[in-house]
Amino acid sequence: MGRSGAGEEEAGAGDSHASTAASLLAELDWLSADREAGEGQVAVELRMDEGLVPAARSVLQVYQGVEGARLYSSGYLDLKGNAWGAIVQARSGCIDVVTVAALEEDSASTVRAVRMFATDDAED
Repeated sequence: MGRSGAGEEEAGAGDSHASTAASLLAELDWLSADREAGEGQVAVELRMDEGLVPAARSVLQVYQGVEGARLYSSGYLDLKGNAWGAIVQARSGCIDVVTVAALEEDSASTVRAVRMFATDDAED
């Protein structure tokens, strides 16, 4: 896991093993609990051995099982249908932005989730 200057911690980036949508959310929860005070966001990126539509469906199903989760928006992000995204209020005080991108002629996908937290130092 590497740390960037923007208060973002990434896990799973570059991992060669395939993961699941449930592991994505579990990793986000773990990073959220382990984050340092004042960090504004944590991020997880993983590869799933399924195409864009099944991967996006899996992500939504995992969030559907989270008590209090609320889907604000979801849909394709490009005209060709190679990228999909969603904005979810996952827990009180945080928003998850999830993107799924098709890889290898849609036989696999990259899923990235960024969990953003409310901060006390909001800018005007």
